[in-house]
Parts: sequence; structure tokens; C-alpha cells
Amino acid sequence: MAYGMSGHLGLSFQGSMGTSFSGSMFFVPLVSESVVEKIHPLVEAGMYGRLAEAPTHEGEHEVGGDIRTEAHPVYLGAFLKAALGRVSSTLQGSAYLHEFLPAAADWDDVAAAPPMTLEIHRDVGSAFLYYDMLGGALTLEIAQGQLLTAELGVVGGRAQRQARSTPAFKPGRPFTWDVVSASYAGQAISDLRKVSVKFDNQLAAHYTLSGGRFPQRVKRGGPQTVKVDGTLLMRDQALFQEFMDQTEKSFVLAFQGPAVASGTNARLTLEMPCLRFVEFAPKLSGPGLLEVGFSAKAIYDTTSAYALRATLVNTQAGY
Repeated sequence: MAYGMSGHLGLSFQGSMGTSFSGSMFFVPLVSESVVEKIHPLVEAGMYGRLAEAPTHEGEHEVGGDIRTEAHPVYLGAFLKAALGRVSSTLQGSAYLHEFLPAAADWDDVAAAPPMTLEIHRDVGSAFLYYDMLGGALTLEIAQGQLLTAELGVVGGRAQRQARSTPAFKPGRPFTWDVVSASYAGQAISDLRKVSVKFDNQLAAHYTLSGGRFPQRVKRGGPQTVKVDGTLLMRDQALFQEFMDQTEKSFVLAFQGPAVASGTNARLTLEMPCLRFVEFAPKLSGPGLLEVGFSAKAIYDTTSAYALRATLVNTQAGY
């Protein structure tokens, strides 16, 4: 009988599409995963003089799903690289600062983002190895009283099985709700109850007449998007007026974690230089405090040359 708690996830980045790589893996403490291989049936359209359907053949193989974890200062960097694509790392004292930016071009001709190999052991027989997997969308979410969670949607790819690895997890603790600060147009926001930031590459698998049933390319079906959703306690109409005026101003989320090196704390900062509210609808829903749900999107800023920048401080030398 298999236990989920006895399973594990390992993630590593490949040097190229078409070749799995299970070295230098980040073993990520999973909350849940839904990565599966689907085989689409290919049913003949011809009629055989009977009421039963025509014969079925093996169709396209599709691999994808979501990986959910609590955002650890080291492992989160692998998710950010998978989704955003660009990363630069610099040594600062006894820790490292990593800057993640959305890719300005596709990773190569066949992969829009850096390809990955995932080892998922489900405590039953061999481990499942999924490769040529790309980070399609990354959602970071925090709510009062909770831990910061990260969910990476993956698209690909190919699948096989292999002997399970022995996972080794890095020390550190996830970011908690009480270490979050937010600001809009440089002014602190103290009334957020919940907020999520979703970066989406809008990836799709493409199949060709190349003698195989797996996708030959994973490319973009639309532009990169950044969406922000949340709820806050409404104390005044300042942000509602920003929605009505359709302004575009900076929005920053900062997470200050525990010490990871002498004089240095783990830190995550999400910067969006141009945020526009697309929905801000205060409604009375009971006798208690008035909460308002909002949706916004981060717009590409021509001065900064990005819509979203993430910086991460930890003890990992690079990604």
C-alpha cells in the first residue's frame, strides 16, 4: 500500500530538449502534484455496418499537470527559473542574490522555456520520469494565517520510468504570512487579507509528422501575462479611485524570512512597476468588516523593460 508521504519530487534542468537529465536535482517537499500522461484515443470515422463504434488507435501522448509546494527560499528559485526563464546570480557577503526576469526570447527553436526533467516517486515500484517538461504558469499565493505557496503548471513532454533516487532536502523554512509587506505607488498597504500573483507563459504542446506520438515542440500560444488577485479590508476609497481612473502604478510584495547566513535573511521580492486594476467591486455581504475582492494585471513597463521582476536571497549559488 502506497503512502503519499513516502513519495518525492526531484527537478533538474536539461541542457537540451530530447535528453532527460536527473543529475543536480532539487528535491522539493511536495504538497500535491497532478502530473499525468494522457493517451488520446484516435477513433476511425469509417462505418462498418454495425451500431458499435469503429476501431480505436493510439493517439497523441500528452504530459502535464501542476506541482504545488510551500515556498522555500531555495526551491522557489527553481520554480521561478522554470517559469520566468532568465536568472542572474551574484554573491552578496555570505549569501546569494538571484534576479529572475521574464524571458525576452524563446529558450531555443523547439522550447519556449528551459526544459526540465521531473522525477516523481509515488511509493509504488519505479519512479516516474517526465522530461522535456516546461514551466507554463507559476502562481504564488499567500493568505493571512498561512504559508506562502507556489504552484507550477508544467507542459510537455515525454515519460518513462526508472529506479527511484534517494532525496536530499536542503535546510530552510518556507515564507510565512507574518513576514509579508505590500506597497502600491510607494505607499504601504496594511489591509491585505489574501493575494496571489500568477505569471503565465501560455504554452502549448505541438505535434508534427515526425514518426512519434509525443510533442516535438512546446511553444507559446499567446503573450506572457501577469495577473494579481486578492482581497483586502476596505478602509477608504483610495484604491477604488485608482481602479476608476485606470492608473498604472507600482506594486511590490516583499517577504523577509529567517536568517540564512551571517547578517543576511532569506528574502523574496516581487516587483511590478505598472499595475492596473481590472476589477474592484466593494459589496456588503454581512454585518462584519467590509472586504473587497480585486483583480489586476501587471503591464509591461518600457522603462524597466519588464512586467514582473522577482529577486530571491538565499544560500544557493545558482540555478
